[in-house]
Amino acid sequence: MLVSVRHLVDRWRHPRSRADELASLRARFAAQPGRFGASAPERALALELRARRGALAAAFGQLAACRSCARGRPLPAGRWPGGACCGARTLDLFSPDEVGALKLGGTRAAALEPPRGDHAGCAFRGAEGCTLAPEDRPNVCVRYVCLELRRELHARPDWWAVARQARDLGATFERFCAARRPPERPWDELRHG
Repeated sequence: MLVSVRHLVDRWRHPRSRADELASLRARFAAQPGRFGASAPERALALELRARRGALAAAFGQLAACRSCARGRPLPAGRWPGGACCGARTLDLFSPDEVGALKLGGTRAAALEPPRGDHAGCAFRGAEGCTLAPEDRPNVCVRYVCLELRRELHARPDWWAVARQARDLGATFERFCAARRPPERPWDELRHG
């Protein structure tokens, strides 16, 4: 079995579980079509998603709930005080559709740098939070609102505007996913039905 040099370096720098998840994520990036393998609508939606992720993260701002939500929770979520939602497996967050949107939007697998130290959940989760810029995170990570965060946001006067941005990001991602699927052909139904 051949192991890439990058994977060997990651195994030296990080816990094996993180290094292995990074190798799988890079393989997932490589499997996704690039600019020339995607349609114009896919490319446009991927760029729109990138802009929407950045705008939504800016609208959320600094949130107290995200710094303390994991206290007292079991591992891996409870490893650090915040980021309980980031306790998920990397490849569950970086689904093929999410990776497709990221890749077409300009995110490069080589630029995805994890933190040093323990691995608890997503490969990019560390003691200080996520090491990725919002534009390079999966859409689900940017728009997810847990109960603690919902309570905090409801106290803000701009809650509805932020909620609308989150809804619009989700709708744009759904349009991206639909654009990636091949069109249905009526004769396929007859053959399977």
